[in-house]
Amino acid sequence: MKKILVIGGTQFFGKKAVERLLKHGHEVTIATRGNKPHPFGEAVDHIILDARDAQHKGWSEVTSQQWEAVFDNVCYTKEDAELLIQKLTDVTKHLYFTSSMAVYTGAKDGYREEDFDPLTYRIDPHLQVDYGEGKRQAETILFTEAPFKLTAFRFPIVLDTDDYTERLHFYVRKALKNETIYFENEAYKVNYVKGSKAADAIVWAIENEKEGIFNVSAKDAITIGTLLDWLEEGVEKSIHVEYTGEKEMSSPFSVSHDQYLISDKIEAEGFPLAQLADWLKPLIQAIQSGR
Repeated sequence: MKKILVIGGTQFFGKKAVERLLKHGHEVTIATRGNKPHPFGEAVDHIILDARDAQHKGWSEVTSQQWEAVFDNVCYTKEDAELLIQKLTDVTKHLYFTSSMAVYTGAKDGYREEDFDPLTYRIDPHLQVDYGEGKRQAETILFTEAPFKLTAFRFPIVLDTDDYTERLHFYVRKALKNETIYFENEAYKVNYVKGSKAADAIVWAIENEKEGIFNVSAKDAITIGTLLDWLEEGVEKSIHVEYTGEKEMSSPFSVSHDQYLISDKIEAEGFPLAQLADWLKPLIQAIQSGR
């Protein structure tokens, strides 16, 4: 059993990770802003914390305890990373955190972990910080300055029936309404990860004290064309598709080049990956039927 602090963790795959940690017998404390009730009842301790406010009183509760592991699901910028280092240096030996496929840039036939190295990245203070740049900078600060062990999970788009962004739901609904869906090119290759698999990877890494950077995705990649075939199969009707490079017409899964992860590293260390067809096809059908 480990004493674990989870910063965030009340939605989607963060919630699933907490549920799994509890099921495995770990002592879990969640730290959230407390804007709404959390779903775990008395099974967890709860610290009210604004993780972006260095002066927030919740930090005193965090820093008054020792944590065998901390999982952060809300670190988006270098400022978030700097605050984590400031607050966690004396209270934990290992931070696990959610990063993203968005750290990778440029067209490439699949991204491997070495395609973005936070140890050599130079932060440009004049650069506009979007989501991907924020994650690059957060990784860089943590891996170059943190005195504790680190594990970063680079996820692609995460999908499941309870995905609050409902990106896959968007396509199912469009198809059922006979509305046109827009993509840039049917030949571009993509992959995703299921929410439950993302949660399993987090728990696996914590329990096995894995350290470093891990891509976590499906085992394979498919073309946009194949994705559309699976959508048609799942909703049992033809889909109206148009291909255009106009950004204002793009849809959530539309990409301008191949955009998928190669996750051989985590599989080689013992974490099993799944083929896309094994879970994405059933997921489309589950969304279509409202399950």
